[in-house]
Amino acid sequence: MVEEQIKGILFLRLKKLGYHLIRVKLIKLGEKKTLQIMAERIKDKKMDIEDCVFLSKHISILLEVDDPISSSYELEVSSGGVARPLTMIDDFKSFKNNRAKIVLKEKFLGKKTYKGFLGGVDDDGKILLETNDYEIKLNFFEIEKANIDPNWALKNNQIN
Repeated sequence: MVEEQIKGILFLRLKKLGYHLIRVKLIKLGEKKTLQIMAERIKDKKMDIEDCVFLSKHISILLEVDDPISSSYELEVSSGGVARPLTMIDDFKSFKNNRAKIVLKEKFLGKKTYKGFLGGVDDDGKILLETNDYEIKLNFFEIEKANIDPNWALKNNQIN
């Protein structure tokens, strides 16, 4: 898959520049292709417009050399945003005590989607999620997608 190839090209190179690669997504709308790269500074998990411009230049050069996308495309470099995706097990440690929405690959206790507060990762590598009803322990590979819930502060810290 092209996205995995691009991750392989960028991951360590961005790390050397002081950035963490969050996500790579190639979107095709008809003939138009857009390559979305989400990243953040390793030191403070932030990303401003100067960072985006800096990385855009470096990523363009790196991808020109390796050329994993054979046709023309538009490059978009951004931060993870307020609904930042959680794409690595370390993200679940870093965002402990934040509210998250997790979608599982298969149903667990009758549903696939859970919202709650992240409890980090236990000694067995299980991701902890505290909902109103349960404290759930999940394996990383059971998760289809996970994001920080940007509305948690608006809900008076109540878990839905």
